[in-house]
This record gives sequence, structure tokens and C-alpha cells, in this order.
Amino acid sequence: MKKALCVFAAAVTCGWALLAPLGTAADATDAVTATTLNRYFLALANDRCRALPDDAAMALKAGYLQARNAALRSGHSMSDLAPWLQRARDAAASVACDAPKLTGAFDDAAAAYRRFIVQTSLDLPGLHASWRADRAYGDDARWRLVQYQNLPAADLAFGIYGGLNAPRFAVMANFHDGAKPYAARLLLRNADLVGEGVILSNPNAVTALPPPGFGAASLGFMARDAQAVSAVLRPSVQTNGAGFSLTGDYIGTAQTQAATRFDFPSQAWPAIARLDPREDMVIEFDFDSGPRYVRFEVGDFISGLMYVTLPQPYTHNQRNTAG
Repeated sequence: MKKALCVFAAAVTCGWALLAPLGTAADATDAVTATTLNRYFLALANDRCRALPDDAAMALKAGYLQARNAALRSGHSMSDLAPWLQRARDAAASVACDAPKLTGAFDDAAAAYRRFIVQTSLDLPGLHASWRADRAYGDDARWRLVQYQNLPAADLAFGIYGGLNAPRFAVMANFHDGAKPYAARLLLRNADLVGEGVILSNPNAVTALPPPGFGAASLGFMARDAQAVSAVLRPSVQTNGAGFSLTGDYIGTAQTQAATRFDFPSQAWPAIARLDPREDMVIEFDFDSGPRYVRFEVGDFISGLMYVTLPQPYTHNQRNTAG
């Protein structure tokens, strides 16, 4: 998959140093921090100046979130970034909307977005897991943004599923012992009550107890009723409509498994946006024998969500009728 969002974000931040004369990015301690500040500054300046169309502005904000998450994964904390982000906010609030460097940066961003929007796939790697995004064949019901967890006790897929016009926030799971859950709940750190999340490094597994950091103070989002479905629960090689990979090898269609599906409310998304990309979301599955818990890395979920909800070029908003 192409790292399309990275391509767009790099195109609108490389080659100009708007913040340097304002004493912000020029003093940043590393390139990752400087990139984060540049993207944040330009997004905020556009909020005030309204130079970019809404879809390009959304992509720019997604690029900022991706850069911020990269900074956190590289060892920074939000406390480290906070004073630099404040300086970027101050600079964005005072820069003239007709400043030549700023208008040039907006022009670069608009041109980069026109190239970016035709990309149909995106890979967003994290510390231990990746989000994969797919905007091709917009009318098809498929995983649009997904993280797979393939564990000894279960295969699971979690993310955004459906056609691009009305996708759902869903999890689908196959537990290898044949047990079927009757309910599910998404658990998130409550950022209003707990300032920092627990960053777990131990291998993921299906557990009978909630992971450290999850308990009575966690936010909980109940899923809708269980559905029996047949679903793709493992990552597969990207193919075209005829089943051929980018190297020309015939792969066929991805294999499906019997699974139980739950749909979660989209009201969880703002709470996810407040989390550290290195921490986990947890899904609690309820069985007659008791609950089971599975972790999913927060990662760049919000950037991927923005990507799959951008307006679709007409060339990709169609049903795949090849198979």
C-alpha cells in the first residue's frame, strides 16, 4: 500500500520555512518536531485565512495528526510538545493571510492535495500494529480502515466497514474454540480523568481480565446486537478487480471466515482522538462463560478515518463487478 497521506503532508511542508522567521520550528530540537509544528501552523493559519477548500484542509489536519503521532512514537510526550505547539498557535494567529510565503504554502498544499486525492490506499504502521485504509470501489462493502489481530485464540478485524457513503464502525471476530460472544463493549481511557495512558509492550492475547489501565474509570461504548457474518479477518495482498497483485501474480480473492460482527457508535471517535497513539483500545466480548478482552493499538486511527471520509474522485466511486 502507498503511504499516500505521508506523500501529501510532505509535499505541503517541505521546501518552505514559514515558522523559522517566527522563531518556532527553527528552534525545534529535531526534524520530527519541526514537521509537526509546520503542519500544525499551516492548518491553523488556514482555519483563519480560509485559503484551502474543506477537503484539502481536512487532509492537512490529518497530516498534522500523523506527524504528531510520529513525534510521540519517537519518544516525545505531549508535555514536551505543548510549548512548541503554543508558539505555533501564536504564529498562526498573527501571520498576515497575504504573506507571500504563506500564500505560496497554500498553493503548494492545494496542488499536493489534487495529486493525493486520487490515491486509493494507505498504510499507517504503528509500534505493534498497522491500520490499513482503502478508498477504491466506493460502493463495495469492504474494510475501509482496518487493524487485524491474528492471535492464537482468535482472528479479529476492527475498524471502518462498508461502502464509502455509509460505512460502519465495526469489529468482526472468530474465536477458535467456537464460542460466540453475545455482546461487545469498546473501552477507552477517559482522558478527562486519567492524564496518561498505559503503554503496553507485552504481546497481544485474548485475556479473561482487562489489561492494565482499564477498569471502572474507562469510557465504555456498547455495540449493537451481534450478527453472524462471513468476513475477511486476515491481511491480504492488494489486488486489482481481476485478482492480480501489483507484481502481476494472480492472487484471487481474500479468504473469508465465519465471524460475529458488532457495530459501535461513532460517538467514540472524539474520545479516540484524545488518546496517545501508542496506547490501546480494548474490546470486551461477553460470553456465557465470562468476558474476554482483546487490545487494538490506537495508532493513526483518526488520520485513517479522515482519509477514508474525504470526497471520492468519480473514477473510484463505483462498484467492483470483476469478481
